[in-house]
Amino acid sequence: MSSGDRFDACQNRVDGERLSLNYIRYGADVTIDPGELSEFYLIQIPIAGTAQVRNGIRSVYSTRSVGVVLNPDRHTTMRWHEGCEQVLVQIEKSYMRDIAVRMTGVDVNSIRFSPGLDLNHESIASWAWRLRALFGAAEAGQAFQGSDLQQQSQLEEALVMSLLEVQPSTVSHFLGERRSGASPAILKRALSLINEQFGQDISLLDISAFAGTTPRNLQILFKRELGCTPMEKLRDVRLNFARHLLVSSGKHQSVADIAEKSGHRHAGRFSLAYKTCFGESPKETQRRRPFG
Repeated sequence: MSSGDRFDACQNRVDGERLSLNYIRYGADVTIDPGELSEFYLIQIPIAGTAQVRNGIRSVYSTRSVGVVLNPDRHTTMRWHEGCEQVLVQIEKSYMRDIAVRMTGVDVNSIRFSPGLDLNHESIASWAWRLRALFGAAEAGQAFQGSDLQQQSQLEEALVMSLLEVQPSTVSHFLGERRSGASPAILKRALSLINEQFGQDISLLDISAFAGTTPRNLQILFKRELGCTPMEKLRDVRLNFARHLLVSSGKHQSVADIAEKSGHRHAGRFSLAYKTCFGESPKETQRRRPFG
């Protein structure tokens, strides 16, 4: 920063379970030298201005078309130019490794990404859109602070999984190796877990690991064979079981108990999803007692 520049900076941050969302703006040229980030990855998406970023031996000129992934085990230096504004997501190194191990089935020691994030690439642009939606949910109070842990965990898991799928890294080849065509056995294993464990907190990663394939491949298989995603199938099984309990037990069980037994951890969202699916609220089903 030159001696004549006025230092104007703004930072906002919201913490999740294993990652955080950040907004940073600098009103003057500034040099940042954090060294090795050590315990976390930092993904930077410019929304205005430019920056020159070096991570290890790789240098990236960051613009609205090019973001940056900072690897924690590489020395980082940055030059943010005047008027640069960025949104950033900070992801715990141990969490990234945990997700990668569960996705690949391989006990990888570390993950290193290509630093340049091509925001014009269709799949990466889609990931950036998901990140922006997450910022919007946080600003609206629908995620992060005050949200329930199950929903927050699923949001964070989906964001990290999709990053590993779209951004070239040292584990990308593992994710490609586990494709297996349209194996009925994979579909059967996935459905067996959904049908038997729907009352538990299970995620797309849990289902794909049990089925023996990658989350992306499982989604493709479900779409082709069943016309829905694995998580949509899980949602339908949970809602159908809840309806079964509502019509069979009458008022002997509370709606909250039925929501819990059918795998729903948030009563308000359960009631909304149930009404969207069946055209009436859970309490209305209980009052009607359509089967006596």
